[in-house]
Amino acid sequence: MEGDKIKVKDLIEGIKGYFSLDLIAGRKGLNREIGKKYISRPGYTLAGYDKDFPSDAIQVIGNRDIGYMSTLSKDALKKRIDKFLSFEPPAIVITCNYKAPKILVEGCNKLNIPLVKTEATSSQISEVIHFYLEEKMADFIYIHGNLVDVFGIGLLITGESGMGKSELALDLITKGHRLVADDIVCVKRKRDVLVGEEKEKEDILMHNIEIRGVGILNVAALFGIKAIRMQKRLELQLELVKWEKSKDYTRTGLETEEVQILGVPIPKISVPLVPGKNIATIAEVVAMDYLGKSVGFYSAEIFEHELVKKLQKKRKKYMRLEEDEE
Repeated sequence: MEGDKIKVKDLIEGIKGYFSLDLIAGRKGLNREIGKKYISRPGYTLAGYDKDFPSDAIQVIGNRDIGYMSTLSKDALKKRIDKFLSFEPPAIVITCNYKAPKILVEGCNKLNIPLVKTEATSSQISEVIHFYLEEKMADFIYIHGNLVDVFGIGLLITGESGMGKSELALDLITKGHRLVADDIVCVKRKRDVLVGEEKEKEDILMHNIEIRGVGILNVAALFGIKAIRMQKRLELQLELVKWEKSKDYTRTGLETEEVQILGVPIPKISVPLVPGKNIATIAEVVAMDYLGKSVGFYSAEIFEHELVKKLQKKRKKYMRLEEDEE
């Protein structure tokens, strides 16, 4: 799914705690929607180049833009600003408390384009706006499963209904790991990173876990605040599957499987369920193995390498025995 549409008034409300924001024109345009997650600098357009202009992005005007406009004649300035405003961007931000040109203020009021002034520098306000829009407009998907922070690794537990996903999450919580989401995980893509969180945003509905035959349990109330997280980077998927005698499951770990979530590939481990198998311990080992691989330690490849060396050594020994004809 695509991220939410953000209005200019939502952006102003969301970032006003970082810097002072003064709306100096275009108040009637606060319901304009923002189409891009990034900000744009209109320097090229003000200089006369108007191709490929990102008209649905927030425009930030800084000291060089103000300095350049001050060098233009009144007629040239009006022509450039009229062209700039003809694209009707969702909003314009002037940084460092620079005084906005009168022509720009009049044009914004005429076209209902919000014009905001702030004491923040261009880099400061751009970073905050980008962070806010990246969070609010990120593409997302809902996945049926549980997300648990295991040794710092965001482990997504999936499987068919009734496979014991919530029971496994509860086992991991009792071992000191942290619950992020149960049953429905909202996964967002932020650049090339997947971040998971609860679907529900109401405090009373968050960090509950359902155990069949027991009911709904509040993890924070039972295990303390240390047992939960608000969000976590999703790095690994653990799928619980039914054991099938005829199916060939990996025995060495040399075969790797990946799954694409919102276009981002992550490793996927499928664990067949049989009576007596300690799934919680296996989940911990899966997370630790992933940590090891992240620093270049591949247990399966090391085992294969040492095994091949040993077999080659034995082969040379047998060849020497065969060549001895005495």
